[in-house]
Amino acid sequence: MIFTCLNAQNDKVRWNDLFSYNNVKFLEQVKGIIYCGTENGIFLFNPQNPTADWIKLNKTNYLNNVDVSAMAYDEASDAFLVGYANGGLDLLKSGESTMVLDIKWNGFNGDKKVNNIYIHDGIAFISGAFGVVSYSLAEEEFKETTRTNTFVVNDATVLNNTLYIATSNGIYSNELKNKLNNPNINTWTTVISGQNISNIELNNNEVYYAVGSDLRNLAGSSVGTFNTILDLKSSNNKLVITQNDQVSILGGSSEDITYQEKDANGVLQSLKMNFNTAIFINNTLYGGTTKFGLVDFSKKSTYNVENAFGYSPDGPYNNNSFSVTTKNGKVWIAPGGTDGYTNVLGNADGFFYYNAKKWINFSSQEIFGAKDILKIAAHPAKDNNSFVIASFNKDNRDINGRTDLLEFGDDLKPTKILTNQFPSSRIAGISYDQDGNLYVGTSFPDNFTSDWMYNYYASRTNGSWKTIQKNHNIASVALSPETTASYIYYPNARDGGITVLDKNNTEVITITTSNSKLPINNVLALASDKSNTLWIGTGQGLVILYGADDAIATKNINVEPIVIVQDGIPEALLTDVGINAIKVDNANRKWIATDGAGVYYVSDSGDRTILHFTSKNSPLPSDIVYDISVDESTGKVYFATEKGVVSYNGDVSSEATNFSNAIAYPNPYRPEYNGKITIKNLPNRALVKITDVVGNLIYESKAEGGIVEWDTNNAKGKAVASGIYLVLMMNSDGTETKTLKIAVVR
Repeated sequence: MIFTCLNAQNDKVRWNDLFSYNNVKFLEQVKGIIYCGTENGIFLFNPQNPTADWIKLNKTNYLNNVDVSAMAYDEASDAFLVGYANGGLDLLKSGESTMVLDIKWNGFNGDKKVNNIYIHDGIAFISGAFGVVSYSLAEEEFKETTRTNTFVVNDATVLNNTLYIATSNGIYSNELKNKLNNPNINTWTTVISGQNISNIELNNNEVYYAVGSDLRNLAGSSVGTFNTILDLKSSNNKLVITQNDQVSILGGSSEDITYQEKDANGVLQSLKMNFNTAIFINNTLYGGTTKFGLVDFSKKSTYNVENAFGYSPDGPYNNNSFSVTTKNGKVWIAPGGTDGYTNVLGNADGFFYYNAKKWINFSSQEIFGAKDILKIAAHPAKDNNSFVIASFNKDNRDINGRTDLLEFGDDLKPTKILTNQFPSSRIAGISYDQDGNLYVGTSFPDNFTSDWMYNYYASRTNGSWKTIQKNHNIASVALSPETTASYIYYPNARDGGITVLDKNNTEVITITTSNSKLPINNVLALASDKSNTLWIGTGQGLVILYGADDAIATKNINVEPIVIVQDGIPEALLTDVGINAIKVDNANRKWIATDGAGVYYVSDSGDRTILHFTSKNSPLPSDIVYDISVDESTGKVYFATEKGVVSYNGDVSSEATNFSNAIAYPNPYRPEYNGKITIKNLPNRALVKITDVVGNLIYESKAEGGIVEWDTNNAKGKAVASGIYLVLMMNSDGTETKTLKIAVVR
């Protein structure tokens, strides 16, 4: 089962991953190819052709989950099983992927993580806190479940028709009956008692297990002492013993790999790579590292350099993603982090940048030691390649100049742009307006006793700075502002509400629960749409302020929820979930990131939910979505989640100036498709009429944001019959027209 090419499943063709594949946790040999299991997917490595194009299996194309926790391959059936931390299983067989329903887990309330998969004679033994479960690869069904009560099964193996399980309470064994496990754990034999044993492995007809740094056989005799043992793997008649910073072969040598890295002071130092697992193929030892991908021990001398790297698909340094920024095909990921905008995490991952050709990962050492990068803002001008990054961590940061805000240009070198414009601060809020003016929201400024109450709001225009200090008298963290024609709106997390400044950087008002109907003062996101409605995301849901600039000017602050009608009953939209981000596309529709309910895509007024992505119904890796970015040049929408970044190919991109790229899809429209026909790449507000072939008008609309959708119903709401329909289009001033044909098949 070797994938020479890969086509996404039909429901996933619009999705792409921006995952990191550097943390290689599992290795399996499949017909000479090494399947490398990482946090969010699998990549294939061919030792005979290491530079071949990468094949990746992940949730956006083939797999059904993230958080890979176990893998196993059965040569006899050519089947590959993937286990996940949430208890899910995927069966890869005959070039197809099948989600194995977790039926045997349904009655278990504990941790459902799949700890290990061991395949023997066509039966997969699946281990976890739930016990051990057998699954027939031929019948594709679960067989027996052995509950182990209070202890966890970490690993399993079979010798002489006896199943051995390594648990948090020792090793147990039982003879297989009809190739299956005995469901009654009380009748099993206790081999080793009272020890937490993570690994057990069969090699050359002998069972080995590890206790700390000691490798033992079933008789309990030590057969070797190593560093702390993390993994045991029988590979081509060799027992491979993986430790944190070296890999050993039983009866052979121990190998480590040294690389060079600069410390916080810029001094180059020699360090040892850390490993998760290893495999022995074609007389070559390969190691799965924690951050360097797959490494070849026969080439260990080539890694002893700065910026060393092994084999892995191009991608961000890791899967930490607090926010995402996009522009003209370029992508910036800020890994974070913070805990509720209170504590700093000390994240020294730097930030990750895709320049439309390859990923460039900037370490903390390359940005003057700055940590906890929360936000990145790209200059809006198409030909301006500058961007700014913000650090939320002040610890030992500004010893040699201010590094809370750094600017990059074409040379990709960081420049310190702050001196004394405002005190050294934690910065969580930066954004540009359409004219390239930079706005900064800061928190926890130096030299204040109650620094958690103070924000500074700053703006830079043509190199000149303006700042204003604000004491909220309550906890407040200034986030990235939204700018309109008249005002700058700063969301303040924790309890700060919304601080509104005029273009002279003077405070006009701070909107809170005391002077409006904000549901809570923990305001996390703002977005002003094309009609100047301010969409407000809080820790307890979504509200809006119609005609925001006029409302501020007249002090008539009427914040209200969006009311939709469901089954004839009016109800408020998204009032019971935290809203982390809101982005408006060119069609004035809104993408909304939630703290546990996935992503919503709603109509311009919010009265209709167009899409709702969750981790269950889409490739979204998590329902906790921190940020969204819409690349208007491509229509791609990027989601930063707690488990990495993915993108979705949306329908709305930059507004066209003519009809040369106008398309309608799906075309033909077939019975099995339940969605709408989309007509896109149109000039903004172009008139679109759909008629039958004799000219009867079926549907008419304006292309707001260059897009129109048709539900294949006529003016009376009835589904049209099978046939050919004409799409007649005319731009807003009547100077250009075009006609498309759509086939409808009922």
